Amino acid sequence: MLEHMWRSIHSPGYFPNVLEWMIHILLNPFMVIMCLMVGALAGKWWRAFLYGSLICYVIFLSRSSFYRWESIFPEAGLPALAIVGALLALLGFYLKGVLRTRSEARPEGHWLRKLYQSLKVVMLTVMVMFWVVVVLFVLVFTISVATQPSLAH
Repeated sequence: MLEHMWRSIHSPGYFPNVLEWMIHILLNPFMVIMCLMVGALAGKWWRAFLYGSLICYVIFLSRSSFYRWESIFPEAGLPALAIVGALLALLGFYLKGVLRTRSEARPEGHWLRKLYQSLKVVMLTVMVMFWVVVVLFVLVFTISVATQPSLAH
């Protein structure tokens, strides 16, 4: 397995395949919005970097089939998911900082302050709902595999 990965990484078509994955990820609006939101909700820039990569991979897993090893750990997809997810989360972190700074400079009751507060509430609600769905998905998948041993083998 490691030898196969090593050969595929050093093949001439690997880098264009990673770029193709990156473009595919950027054209997926759900993945882009979720990465921006997780970056905006992260407290530190390095957390945004890690959470963005993780959320991108979790969304990818929720859309892939679990029948093949390549669908869970794609050789060209993992670097693309990590890079694009991290960059989008960092962009969300930066945009939240800009919006917070500008809204704090405005007087109380200004539309920019109301926009910032409502965006925080919406982002937090969506992220909580997403992680609840992920936890339920993992629980259902684990229980289904545990109760039906034929699926595990």
